[in-house]
Amino acid sequence: MPSLDSSPNFALLTECDLRDLSGVTLYQRSTTNISITMADVVYLDMMDFLHGYSATQSITDTLEYVATLAGSATAGSWSIYINTDDRVVISNTALSFTLDHRKGTDYLGAGDAVLSSTLVGANHTIELPNDWLRGNITFNSALNSYRITPNTESDFDLEIDGEYQDLRVALRNPGTENDADDDNATLSLSHIDTTTMGLSGLNSIRWLIDGEGYAVVSYPNAVTDLSWSSTKLRNLLGFTGDETATALGATSNYQRLRASFPCAMVLLPTRPVERHQLSTDTMATARRKLGGGQVSNRLATYTTSRVSFYLDAAADSRDLYQHWTDRFISYTGPGQRLTYVGEWGDSRRHSPPMAVIDGTYINNKYGEFYTIQPERGRYIGRLNEAQFDLNYAGRLNRRVPMALSIEHDEVR
Repeated sequence: MPSLDSSPNFALLTECDLRDLSGVTLYQRSTTNISITMADVVYLDMMDFLHGYSATQSITDTLEYVATLAGSATAGSWSIYINTDDRVVISNTALSFTLDHRKGTDYLGAGDAVLSSTLVGANHTIELPNDWLRGNITFNSALNSYRITPNTESDFDLEIDGEYQDLRVALRNPGTENDADDDNATLSLSHIDTTTMGLSGLNSIRWLIDGEGYAVVSYPNAVTDLSWSSTKLRNLLGFTGDETATALGATSNYQRLRASFPCAMVLLPTRPVERHQLSTDTMATARRKLGGGQVSNRLATYTTSRVSFYLDAAADSRDLYQHWTDRFISYTGPGQRLTYVGEWGDSRRHSPPMAVIDGTYINNKYGEFYTIQPERGRYIGRLNEAQFDLNYAGRLNRRVPMALSIEHDEVR
């Protein structure tokens, strides 16, 4: 179901070009070097670099693991996804089942009732009745747990441990999604870190950006802490090297390391966007006919997002004034990539409900790649402006009114 948050936090993301770090040891875990060969890759944004909009151990992988451990006949047949009505669906092809949210935060949207599957074609399916939650998936005092009871079998629990960027990311597997957000997934830091360390089962390493714009790495307690080798990457992510990991909770098998400063190439103000409006520019060649009227050859229509917002400054709850100049705007410029995220916590791309994008008819349907909800999703384009005046709105150095325009990549 579409998000019900009437004033969500937004974000701006620049392109992430780290080609000079290709093959360089980024950090070490004990004697294991972590590096990425990315000489020909320019990441769409920092999230593309950190996790590639996917999870090496997805929630479906976790469900398959516990089903196999329980000796269930359903093992190997599970799927979890966001359907065309924007709800989470859980299904398998082997047995009917019930699902019950037991404890922790209900990120999937199951509610309080025990849910029973129905047979849809060859799939035993439950469409969860409530909204799935936008935002980071994290540990809140108890494991996020769902009990699944297959027909004629004993129950087992799906427990979501550790942290993820958001639910959409937690449902996707790198290299298998066959869409544009999957292009660099197997070259993401999360995937490389996890596979280099040889992790499997319930264990994976997950890099993400939290709700305040800070880089976080969530990793199993058994995994060795990292030791930075690349000062450049450490600085870009906002780490000083003096941070220490903290446990997520007594019943969690994960810990987290959070940066000391907001991540470069990411701007996440504390206030919702003031205004996001669209403008269009149609290019055409037109000529007047001698006998009256005109003839025209339309070339293309370009759409631009005009984004107005307030930049937090020294007298506010978060100071992003210096961050803007030193760690954000210097990584983009006129004609360079810039992405507007309409709601932080939903990393899908935005699409108008009846758009045709790369030959695909969206046809008023949601999915894991696109959201059709107005003002939500990622608007990917190019920055128009070259100059910004960071003038305070009043006598207090509290906030700065800002506006910028992003020409969308999709051309109509």
